Parts: sequence; structure tokens; C-alpha cells
Amino acid sequence: MKEPTVSRRILVVGLGNPLSGDDGFGAHVLELLHQNGTGLLPGVSLADAHTDLLNHIEDFAQYDCVVLIDAILDPEGKLGRWGRVLAFKEEVFLSWADISQDIHKLSPLLAVKLFRLLHPGAQTQIALAGLLVDHIDQAPCYLTAESVAEGAAAVQSLLGNFS
Repeated sequence: MKEPTVSRRILVVGLGNPLSGDDGFGAHVLELLHQNGTGLLPGVSLADAHTDLLNHIEDFAQYDCVVLIDAILDPEGKLGRWGRVLAFKEEVFLSWADISQDIHKLSPLLAVKLFRLLHPGAQTQIALAGLLVDHIDQAPCYLTAESVAEGAAAVQSLLGNFS
């Protein structure tokens, strides 16, 4: 894996509610990355957005690359087996259906589309690392030490693949 270029500014954003089972995936991966020192690499910033991604959209334009970490709700299993961790560059996940119940539950997909609308000239590359889940409730089903480690590895891989 190649390391990200030192001159690039990279933002890694953990999303979700750590009190809501699998939805805490982003926060747990972010904590592991912090423990492993990833946040100390030159140019890499870690941010825990919890459930308020909208508050961080304006920050995206200040970075060359943004990696979002979240649970991916896929009740029909279209993306693969639940519990699996996947990584996607923006061009892949922008093709997904952009459903959100309300602005207080703004999905990463809608947030990226809003960012692109607000900053059409931004050169920021965006990617998503996510844990596939079939539902979100208080008890974790797929959030394990192994899935968190896979999430951290997926983020590291995305960081190394930004061109």
C-alpha cells in the first residue's frame, strides 16, 4: 500500500451514533485509527461527526480528499453479505438511490451531492468505507472487533489509493 502524499490534506470523518449498535461503526473505526496513530500522519485529520454530517460539509472544500466512515443500510443485501466492510470511491456510491427520511438523517450520499452543488469547482476526492447492515437498532449485530479492524484497513487502503 502506498502512503498518501504528504502535501495532500485528507479528512477522515466517522459517522453514526455509537449508542445505536451498528450505527456506531464510524466512531469505532475512527477511534482505532486514532489509537494506531493514523491521525498523526502529516496532512490527515480525523473528525467524529456523529450524526451531524451537515455541520461538516463546508469543511470538505478545504481538503484534497475526504473519507467517510459509516454503516451502510442495505436491507435487501444488494451490495453483499451483511457484516462485510466495503470501500467505494465517489463515482460508485453516487449512483445509489438517495433516500433520507429528513434533513436530520442526512445520508452521506445526499451530503456529498449537496457538497457538489454548493462547491461545483471543488477538486476534493471523496470515498466511503462502510459496514453493510440490514437494520439499525440499539444492539450491534455486525459491529465486532474484526469489522472495526476491517474498516480501519479499508480507510488505509482508500488513503493509499487517492491519486
